Amino acid sequence: MNIKIKGKNINIRTGGYDLKNKNKALLLIHGAGMDGSIWQLQTRYLASKGIRTLAVDLPGHGFSDSPSLKTIEQMSDRCLQLLNYLKIKSAVIVGHSMGSFITLEMAKKENKIIKAISLLGTSHIMPVHPDLITASENDLVMASSLMVDWSLSKKQHIGDHPAPGYWMIGSSIRLIQNSPKGTLANDLKACNNYKNASDSAKNISQKVQIISGAEDKMTPQKNAITLAENFDNVNLRVIQGTGHMLMIEKPTIITKELYKLMKKVFLVASEFNCFSSTSSSTVAI
Repeated sequence: MNIKIKGKNINIRTGGYDLKNKNKALLLIHGAGMDGSIWQLQTRYLASKGIRTLAVDLPGHGFSDSPSLKTIEQMSDRCLQLLNYLKIKSAVIVGHSMGSFITLEMAKKENKIIKAISLLGTSHIMPVHPDLITASENDLVMASSLMVDWSLSKKQHIGDHPAPGYWMIGSSIRLIQNSPKGTLANDLKACNNYKNASDSAKNISQKVQIISGAEDKMTPQKNAITLAENFDNVNLRVIQGTGHMLMIEKPTIITKELYKLMKKVFLVASEFNCFSSTSSSTVAI
């Protein structure tokens, strides 16, 4: 689905379902150098359960028009404009990595429409190594290799199931390398420059879910805990054997967690009955 905001096309991936109830929605926001396709293992299933699921391609990403935006604040404003354009009255916002910062800003600015948020691979700060910023400006091949190496857990590299492991690595690299010139650099600088996460968290009254990978090297578990301590109403779950790309490393767990959150917020009727348990821990803050 494509919509036009401020004269620019914004692409949204819906899971292939045209739902009757369009006032309530789950908005999924990707991280740096990515696009809405990283949520493909969540969107179709959640949409099939009657949830209006919207995985946005941020400006300059995926099938959305360039240029990309340069600050977290600009990105959050554009996503709020999207909610207003679609006349969404109630929403749960999910953000991964850079998208978690965007989600924080959105929830701080809009507490009527946004009922709850979920932050994946998040942190109170996201400092980016100068070498990675330099590579993002001059050598996308090097930048994509560095990002993927830091993003996935060891299991995904070695591969208990080699084919999925190779798919994760190869598709992630291609996604970054195919992004328009300047997009990845803008994203990384936006993450590096955003210092308001803890302050924003203190001003958020909505229900907050945080999911962290125990092997996440980009946004370590300890940083997720530091951020969580700033919220009034938060649940933090740590998933073992998982790195930064939780939605593709552990898609079943993430899909289940997002569905449970939607169910709590909107009282969705049907239950999951097809998920197996996994090793994880819950930390109460």
